[in-house]
Amino acid sequence: MTSTKQHYRIDASPETIWPLVEDARRHFTDVMGSESLQVSGEWPRVGSVVHHQLSIGPLRKNVTTIVRHARLPGSLRLEIRAGLLGTLGLDLEIRPWGEGSYAAVQEYPLSPSGLHSFAQSLPLMCLLSRRYHRLLFSSHERPARSEARV
Repeated sequence: MTSTKQHYRIDASPETIWPLVEDARRHFTDVMGSESLQVSGEWPRVGSVVHHQLSIGPLRKNVTTIVRHARLPGSLRLEIRAGLLGTLGLDLEIRPWGEGSYAAVQEYPLSPSGLHSFAQSLPLMCLLSRRYHRLLFSSHERPARSEARV
């Protein structure tokens, strides 16, 4: 199984970052850029489901995100189903690192192994990588700098 894992050092505490992850509306609309948000269960508890639309250029894709594992605050494991774009797993880990945070985002196809499955999931993996990069940097650099000045 092929996967990607990205590591980040963030100048914000986990206490600053986790509220954005734990608020489904902010997480999916502000960070992921989703539309038509519908939440079933208590996000981000295990078993909760979010139905949403992702914009991919001019196209919109219905996506279902299911929480498979949660140790809050700290780590979250998601299953993301996007029909023909594939199904993938996404693990998010955020922990203290000095005065800031260490974050790791790992994405991996959940379809049967093989080149076809990886190629099928690749567009979704690339899209989510860019959006989680925005979550970990753009959304938290400003609050971190504001906190540092206070």
